[in-house]
Amino acid sequence: MPTGVYERITRFFMNAVDPYQLSDSPPERSVWPYLKSHLWPLRRVLVASVVVTVLAASVEVWLIQYAGKVIDILASSSPRQLWETQGAGLLAAALVVFLFRPFAQFLRHAVNDISFQCNAATLVRWRAYDHLIRQSVGWFQEDLTGRTSGRLVDIGNHVADSIHSALNAVAFGVVYMVGVVVLMAGVEVWLAVPLLVWLGLYVGVLVWIIPRMVVAQQNFQSAKSALIGSVVDSFSNFDTLKLFAPKDQIALEQRIHLEATRQALFKTRQIGVSLRTTLVMLEAVVMVGFIGYGIWLWSVEAATIGLVSSTIALSLRITTMADWILDSVWWVFLRIGSLREALTTIGQPIAIPQAPDAPELVVSDGAIEIEDLHHHYGLGRGGLGGVTLSVRPGEKIGLVGRSGAGKSTLVNLILRFFEAEKGRITIDGQDIRHVEQDSLRAAIGMVAQQAALLNRSVRDNILLGRTDVSEEQLLAATSEARAHSFIKGLCDGKGRSGYDAHVGERGVKLSGGQRQRVALARVILKDAPILILDEATSALDSEVEAEIQQSLIDVMQDKTVIAIAHRLSTIARMDRIIVLDRGRIVEQGTHEELTKMSGLYSIFWSRQSDGFIDTTE
Repeated sequence: MPTGVYERITRFFMNAVDPYQLSDSPPERSVWPYLKSHLWPLRRVLVASVVVTVLAASVEVWLIQYAGKVIDILASSSPRQLWETQGAGLLAAALVVFLFRPFAQFLRHAVNDISFQCNAATLVRWRAYDHLIRQSVGWFQEDLTGRTSGRLVDIGNHVADSIHSALNAVAFGVVYMVGVVVLMAGVEVWLAVPLLVWLGLYVGVLVWIIPRMVVAQQNFQSAKSALIGSVVDSFSNFDTLKLFAPKDQIALEQRIHLEATRQALFKTRQIGVSLRTTLVMLEAVVMVGFIGYGIWLWSVEAATIGLVSSTIALSLRITTMADWILDSVWWVFLRIGSLREALTTIGQPIAIPQAPDAPELVVSDGAIEIEDLHHHYGLGRGGLGGVTLSVRPGEKIGLVGRSGAGKSTLVNLILRFFEAEKGRITIDGQDIRHVEQDSLRAAIGMVAQQAALLNRSVRDNILLGRTDVSEEQLLAATSEARAHSFIKGLCDGKGRSGYDAHVGERGVKLSGGQRQRVALARVILKDAPILILDEATSALDSEVEAEIQQSLIDVMQDKTVIAIAHRLSTIARMDRIIVLDRGRIVEQGTHEELTKMSGLYSIFWSRQSDGFIDTTE
């Protein structure tokens, strides 16, 4: 077949399904409802899969039957009579073998391997990804990123392989069993008895052992996910481990996870060995029953030699088919156990749901009202314990307090990374719980103390998918953030340079100061009406900080600003400074007003060192 024609045909099968159809409902948390919810977009392919699989299996059964018929013809005909009486039939059979059988197998594999396999896993992953990106930042902090990512990728394989293996096993198995029963019973009804006895025992063994198999596989997948999460966590923080943890201790911790995975795998394999051994013993029922009874029928001249040959071929084929069906069933339920484990993450409901008809936030002035805000992360302590604060349009607020005083918690609640346990926050009179979440974050620009970057180019990290930014605007933003000069000199391991250079995982190829300047450029380009600075200049040396101070002042113009900082160079210029202690506002006022009070801020001020406020107890 010409390459171009083959390409068009196979792509036709691949495009039989649109794998990017989203669901209006959240993912089910149980295995069978979850599988069912993904079948509808694949319905045409699944029907086609059953049809072509039955067709291919029917051809195989017919070939065995016809082979027995040929033996009988050869035994009862002379060579001349053979071609005179059976020539046309033999030619037709040859055409079936040369043309129809390959065509049926091509259809089967094209539908199953291309139409189904290429689309089913993608559909599942796309829906799972769409669900997970709706989760809150706080939700992602509750689990290891590596484990969540692994479950997202694996769940596509679990669903696709489960359905694919089940369909093929059932379709082939049913066709073979029905074909054999019809063939045998057509000559002697008792020939079907060994098959029925074996089938009953075969199904009984599977029903007895499969639940144990599912539980064992779920435990193994859970141990494997923990292992993956631990390895990713270790490698992501490898510099810290190298500095503080002895190599033998690092290895010992991984060995614990490895051994847990090994023991869980042993349980699954233990069950598998017992199952396979039992089913091999059951195969004797078919082989002895078919072949022995067939020979006896031939000996009493109740069956032809061709029928005996067919029983021998079918008995061997059935045992082979039984092994294949066992592998398929085994694989299905292994995947179901893995799927059940993956759904503990993928199937979780949205932690901070959004109403379908939530309006977009409209920021006209940038006024922020915080009313009796409580949040303790479900622990009953820490966080915020009743904060009320009004931020006027365009006002610059500084937050000061000891570690754990609630500064970052307040910022996270404004961004709605967490849901406040009590109280409310409004922006220009709009309760942030009732507005569309993307519009809320579009109205807020933020530079965090840990300016994490994606493992992409510098350009992509600044733009983050925006296509409405010109090259001139990009260069202006990086120049204002004092980042353009060092970006020009970047070069990664693959020879990409300047704005096209990749920065590594979480931006590890850049220094802390460089990462923060890239983050500043991103915020400058965003030009949001509300600006949050969380230690925005903490990673900058004094010289660079002095350079961008004026840039920060320019950026803050006409914006509502909330800044967390320990450097006096940032705090002292704020319109108002809020002092938090143990989750409550204890002081507020200008820098001059607070330094004249004999309060906590005055104590911080008196302990200042090298430009930082000492906020220790």
